[in-house]
Amino acid sequence: MINFIIYEDEEYFSDLYKKVIHQFMGNSNDQYKIYCYSEYSLDLLNLIKGLTGQNIYIFDVEVKGKSGLDLAREVRNIKKTMNDQIIISTVHQDLITNAFHKKILMIDFLSKFDELERNLLKTFYVIYEIFNSNSFLSFKQDSEIVRIPYNDILFIEKNKSDDCLYIETIDNVYKYRGNITKIEQILKNDKRFFKSHRSCIVNIFKITKINPNIPLISFGEKETYCLSRDKRKELESLCFLNGSKNYEV
Repeated sequence: MINFIIYEDEEYFSDLYKKVIHQFMGNSNDQYKIYCYSEYSLDLLNLIKGLTGQNIYIFDVEVKGKSGLDLAREVRNIKKTMNDQIIISTVHQDLITNAFHKKILMIDFLSKFDELERNLLKTFYVIYEIFNSNSFLSFKQDSEIVRIPYNDILFIEKNKSDDCLYIETIDNVYKYRGNITKIEQILKNDKRFFKSHRSCIVNIFKITKINPNIPLISFGEKETYCLSRDKRKELESLCFLNGSKNYEV
């Protein structure tokens, strides 16, 4: 369960945050709840104390009853874990120094008037990667169990010549005699992975360049040509939202 706690006294921004949350969570099977508060209250404090699961806080700086910065510091005092992620939003960019002085360990500080919707969505992707950083793809290879962190995977491609899957990471390549459809089912609920071709799954967080005309997907020094025509627009959109867009047309 992922909990989103919005602390915002302007209805326009509260509605915008909810829209981005629904957009982000829409293609996932993960369960989530949204809690909205427009002012500080005992109910809000009790909610924070009783929350379990993975929590994402979106706090405005200037809210009736208590500053979002002070509430964020209160969260850190109550929740003895750094897994909870705090996002601060404000119209006053100069308050970022004050935020750091309060030592609230926020994941991001967003301006309400600087591409707020896009930047919030990008921050959600970063948080999602943090939440899932301990996930592994496991399989048997030469009588040994291989465990590859999801975050290390660049792409997984099926080779027609030997009918094997090749799992490419930054430093290594793993050969696995398996079925890409089964791998797709394992990874389907993780927002990092996208099936760009019937024989290829890519990690959109690791894409550095896309040339849709060749077609070519680059991951730094490694690359794949497995990008089907009907998948190009969707992949470009995902990379754009994730902030990894760097197209070469």
